[in-house]
Amino acid sequence: MDYRSSRIITSVMKKQRTDISYLAKQFHVSERMVRKLVRELNGELTETGLPPLGISAEGVIDFQEKTESLHQKLKNFLCDVDFYIYRLNASERKTICAMILMNSEGYVTAAELSERLEISRNTAIADLNELKDWFSSNQMELTSQVQKGYKVKGEEGDIRNGILKLIELNPDYSNYENGKVWDVFNHLLLRELEYENRVPVIQKIISEEEGRHDFYFSDFSFMETVFEVLILVKRLSKGKMLSDIRDSIKKSSKYPFSEGILNRIGEAFSIEIPESEKKNFVQCLRRKSYLKSSTTNVDEIAIPVIIGEAIYHISESFNISFYLDFGLYDVLVDHMKSAVYRARSGECLKNPFGNEIEKKYPEIFRVVEECVKPLERYIGKKFQKDEISFLAMYFASMVEKQKMEQAKDQKVPVMLVGAMGRGTMKLFETEMEYFDDILEIAEVRSSHENAQISQKDIRMIISMAPYHSEGIPCIRISGPILKKEEIYDIRMMAMDILEKMQNETEFSEKENKNLTFKKEGESFLKEDGILLNAEAEDWEEAVRISGRLLYKTGMVRESYIEAMVDTIRENGDYVVIYPDLAIPHAEAEKGALKEGISFVRLKKPVLFLDHEDKAVTYVIGLSVLNADSINDILYNLVKMFSNDVFKEKLNAIKTEKEMYELIRDKI
Repeated sequence: MDYRSSRIITSVMKKQRTDISYLAKQFHVSERMVRKLVRELNGELTETGLPPLGISAEGVIDFQEKTESLHQKLKNFLCDVDFYIYRLNASERKTICAMILMNSEGYVTAAELSERLEISRNTAIADLNELKDWFSSNQMELTSQVQKGYKVKGEEGDIRNGILKLIELNPDYSNYENGKVWDVFNHLLLRELEYENRVPVIQKIISEEEGRHDFYFSDFSFMETVFEVLILVKRLSKGKMLSDIRDSIKKSSKYPFSEGILNRIGEAFSIEIPESEKKNFVQCLRRKSYLKSSTTNVDEIAIPVIIGEAIYHISESFNISFYLDFGLYDVLVDHMKSAVYRARSGECLKNPFGNEIEKKYPEIFRVVEECVKPLERYIGKKFQKDEISFLAMYFASMVEKQKMEQAKDQKVPVMLVGAMGRGTMKLFETEMEYFDDILEIAEVRSSHENAQISQKDIRMIISMAPYHSEGIPCIRISGPILKKEEIYDIRMMAMDILEKMQNETEFSEKENKNLTFKKEGESFLKEDGILLNAEAEDWEEAVRISGRLLYKTGMVRESYIEAMVDTIRENGDYVVIYPDLAIPHAEAEKGALKEGISFVRLKKPVLFLDHEDKAVTYVIGLSVLNADSINDILYNLVKMFSNDVFKEKLNAIKTEKEMYELIRDKI
């Protein structure tokens, strides 16, 4: 079982109609592969006494039998899944590792993680090395000690914030009900907080205290508060407390609410809640949105919450999980705050790729437009179409990256061909477990079947009898029990095919027409497009420096340089997409010739449009011919600059050659 199996069940239970075309689109696979996933899932369902899923002639998936107890039995089935049954993908695995480490009292060894997550020790060590940078970027430190293992060090508030963000950025897109969670990954993540017995109690207490104090949370804020209390209980049970803060916070209207909730939580779980926790919890309550509240200073509280809800609902629509990607989430929040400011002040923002984004990603555009309506109602202003397209562009970059991540876990769809009976073929299928990491059995047939095979659905054939299919590689084996040399040959062929699959373009011939893309092994950046310690008096000069580098490397015409400056004058400082980072650009028709970037590190930061919070040291000039490339560049730049350890490397590098070697494969 993997994330796809989990989502098939939740989709069927949540929707009135779920068809294989919908799931194929969600998983970026063929409909044939969805049918295979359903068959595999049915094997697990029937083993536990649950009814199998059926697929109608129209491709609609539903349970073949429905009883009153099915809903509860399915929840129990999903909650019984463990790491042995559920195959974590790389992002899920590292997210779970981070959660385990933050909740561990002492040291955790790679061997312990390997055994617990059912992964190899080498995989565990590789994940831990990657997580060191992630912890550093989030104000924590992952320390290691010989013969002891790994341990997270940091302020208690930072550790709790890290845990909360892991939960909030990887939510269960079905409802939490009585402590049960539908999504298997979310269940495994929350299990580190012992949520199953605690969440129902916490929900009940908070709900009752809402009525007692006449404060009523929005649904989003209610669950956020539940998670904050869940983390509080877990940390206090380990003797980990927050530092005390000023007594004046007791005068807040939220203090009795905080005290009421936490006093009852302490009684329910037999833990002592110190006064420092009650005072700190007031700050949590102040950051929530309320359907009913006596609080009047709502703007600075409500807007971030409504933004968070909008991001949640957009992510839900496209099954986006941020995993450990806090940086991109923060960029989205900051961009939406800026969008609110622009809408209120009447500023106009022009997106040079707006029409292309809307045309290429109509569903993303529509969902973003729908999900920001509560924010529009709150501020009493509508967002411009170009503003919506900028938000759609961020989410499109995440959807495309998610496709790429899933492609890394891609397996070769193989057809098994035999000349003997069913028992022999079952033994043959069992032998294929040698290749579970790289092959996926898509079809099994006898050697006399000559039905046409789709090269899209089948990429490799393994046969016990002479068999030929035009254009599909075939390996002939001697029988159902594989010999050593056959195992080697199969794996070598599978690896070659997988490499070809991963290098193939995902776009159709029609979509590729007239578009240019970065080829494998190439970079958008050239070494002579880099300048370090450049001196600029103001933002205009900084932008012109980046433009001249684009011109020097043949990416743009000379006219493009001034067009970059004019674009910012007309549309504002939206090009400052992350603290210390700006990406000036202009419309392609203003002189863009090729896809590419320039990279400028200034000697001293400059302010964009004299805004003190828009000081920039890094100016990345863009020459972009279509929206697909800017999606990719946006995502990669945010990943780079949100990693504090990597940012320190960028700051420390002395020469353009060293900088090129560091970043050429990352953009």
